[in-house]
Amino acid sequence: MNEFLEKLKDAFGDRLICVGLHNIGVTSFLEKNGLVIVLDKTDPDDLLKVKRIYMKYKKKYSTPIVVGEKFFEDAADVFCMEVLELKENGEIIYGKNIFENLEVKPENLRKQIEYELRSKLLVLKGAFIDLPLDRKVIDNIAYRSMYNFLLILRNLLRLKGKLVNDASLIEVFEETFGVKLDAFKTLRDSGKLPLDKLLPIFKDYLREVETLVEISDKILS
Repeated sequence: MNEFLEKLKDAFGDRLICVGLHNIGVTSFLEKNGLVIVLDKTDPDDLLKVKRIYMKYKKKYSTPIVVGEKFFEDAADVFCMEVLELKENGEIIYGKNIFENLEVKPENLRKQIEYELRSKLLVLKGAFIDLPLDRKVIDNIAYRSMYNFLLILRNLLRLKGKLVNDASLIEVFEETFGVKLDAFKTLRDSGKLPLDKLLPIFKDYLREVETLVEISDKILS
């Protein structure tokens, strides 16, 4: 990280406001840590600079989020879950913490949860219909979507007055709402599964996401 950070500082100088790590909370088992790079402002030339530096570190970090200094302040009403995740589970490794004073209104969080849950379910169903029944494809669909659904679980619990930042998230959700999310737990705990075992788990996963929609209807109404 030190080498990566020094290259960013050399490339952007005083324009580099902060660099942070994300995906170090309840979703960290799903993929590599992510990077947040905040500049005074951004344009395509800045993205090219970041790209050239990042390519050497691609195996270690997921694709960086590159934004201007005011981006998250202006977007806190629509990217509520992301702002909260960066604020509570992020780590600033350089510069000032632009997230610590950001506030999210509960009514905006409710709107985002409902939108994200329903839209991601539609995307998940569409991908299942459209893409080939291949183990790698199904595995990829499940794990990519699970990041979003775990953030939704975390924030539905927040609306019930519970804040969970560790691997017990799914179990706490089950206990709080009286549901079973066995497919979620299997995907969390299992390694690579053959298609004949993965496919029935994925179908159960879809059913459990439908259950989340029903739960959210009761909480958010």
